[in-house]
Amino acid sequence: MLNSIVNFLKSLMPEIIVQAPSRINLINPLDAVEADFWMPAVAINGIENPLSVFLYIKKTNSSSRFRIYKIIKNTNKFTFEIDIEEELSKNIRDLKENCLGECGLVYASIYRLIKTSANFWEKFKEQNIEFGLINTIPRQSGLGGSASIIISILYGLSHYFDLFNNLSPLGENEFPINKDIIAEMATKVEDEDLKITAGYSDRYVISRGGLSFCSYVGKLFHEEISKEPLAVYDNIGEVYNINELPIILCYSGVTHESGSVHDKLREIYIQKEAKILKNYKKLSKIAWKARFALMKKDWKHLGEYFKLNTEIMNLIMKNAGFEYGIGLANNILIKLIEDHPDVYAAKLTGAGGGGSVFALVNPNKIESVLLTWKESLRDLINDEDLFKKTFPNYPPNIRSQLNNAEFYRIKICSQGVSIIEKN
Repeated sequence: MLNSIVNFLKSLMPEIIVQAPSRINLINPLDAVEADFWMPAVAINGIENPLSVFLYIKKTNSSSRFRIYKIIKNTNKFTFEIDIEEELSKNIRDLKENCLGECGLVYASIYRLIKTSANFWEKFKEQNIEFGLINTIPRQSGLGGSASIIISILYGLSHYFDLFNNLSPLGENEFPINKDIIAEMATKVEDEDLKITAGYSDRYVISRGGLSFCSYVGKLFHEEISKEPLAVYDNIGEVYNINELPIILCYSGVTHESGSVHDKLREIYIQKEAKILKNYKKLSKIAWKARFALMKKDWKHLGEYFKLNTEIMNLIMKNAGFEYGIGLANNILIKLIEDHPDVYAAKLTGAGGGGSVFALVNPNKIESVLLTWKESLRDLINDEDLFKKTFPNYPPNIRSQLNNAEFYRIKICSQGVSIIEKN
């Protein structure tokens, strides 16, 4: 799939092609409140499906526009068709109003760049461009797909207009656009411009890349850039020579609205509800302890922390009013595989209520565990009696949604968002 995408984009004769990865949270505190804590997370690509957003940009003689492409698979061949095409207004008011539409992520990203860089606005007004997006991250899958779209646009446009790490055109209250500032801007796109409750974790991980341990302390209230500390991003994958993680990823097939989950938890957390605070403090302790297990590549020990993470997150979300804790589909997928002798743990990544989970497994048994997980899920979906016996308290109709589940082998994306082609 990756080769097909890159070859197709090259055929469009772009001046720049950008790839933004997805991400996995290894220990959750969730986006809603991660800014009082620290956490390990990793930027990833899939091996068969790249689990990425791709963006191209080129000059055009007509008015500025953007395109969103869909991928069509026929046997082993991939083709690409324009799904959405819209003209880009050079009027700030129009751009802002379009933030509320179907392509709000695109318009809000451009609007945020205009607010952040006067130089971008001047260049954007004077030059007509075409850019396009291809997204292979399942929608609302808990893998940071929205952040990847935003970051690909911010990164691509700042490079295209020669603003990335460029100090010369800065206004008095402006900052050079780099990967940290892009992460900050991407957060503002969602929680200010789109009014979606979001945090910094996805944005820093996708922007910076690698296996990280990142501190978000001091960033709870999402102040303007420079009014609070930047995150402290430690790429522990490089420091500890961790080039791969023995992880199998499963998108449940159940979409979720992460903002609605984050919004509820954030509100309760800021109100200092005692049980929520106590459990988040437990999670922060697990997070820093997990770093020592990662350092030793002690996957079994790391798995114990993951199991605790799942227990605590189920408690937190049930206390917050979510009937099935981290989610009905997620708990089913975890229970299906967690007792396998070569699985050290299975846990949620993302907000819950749907989305994705992953299994940490014996590095020598990834393929066999993947096959077992797929077969166990297929048996559960096809046999209602088996489902009722295994999950007597769960509604059987969830089986139809789980029929859309997808499994992925993954690898660490060490560079984060990056240019993969430039002319």
